[in-house]
Amino acid sequence: MKETPQEKQLHENFMPGKITREGFLGDDTRHVHDIIEDDAHTLAHLSVSREQIADRLQYFIEEGKKGLETVVDLGDYTAHVVWDRGMLPSPFGYPKRLYHKIVATVVNKKLQKEIRYSQLNVHMIRDHGFFEGKGSAFRLEPEEVVEVLEIPRSEEEVAK
Repeated sequence: MKETPQEKQLHENFMPGKITREGFLGDDTRHVHDIIEDDAHTLAHLSVSREQIADRLQYFIEEGKKGLETVVDLGDYTAHVVWDRGMLPSPFGYPKRLYHKIVATVVNKKLQKEIRYSQLNVHMIRDHGFFEGKGSAFRLEPEEVVEVLEIPRSEEEVAK
């Protein structure tokens, strides 16, 4: 199937040097849509929605901001949020918004595991179901996010 000019532009947005130095695909050779589809299957298997994941990620960003770039103790978790100067556009190009360069590190103290992600990750997961390509610096494995953040199974997802 031949790529449309819009599809070609979309793919280029994910490449190194276009929006970020490293890009969003890592060493993953799959098309963006295939990555999204594979992760959607994983979420269905886990009975968790991308909105649940995005909500939980955003929660930790908001709590971490309260620490003014110091570690915030949240009981079973810690959150550390660093806010760099500048903003980034979504590689999807829609909705046309800029996202703050916020990086959060959340540690599950019980499991002794952590995840690191950006504000842009939250957008890409919520609005597009994109967790980034394998090998990408900010790739989030859906299974790991669900485990570390202890996201409960959705009744809606279980019913499907």
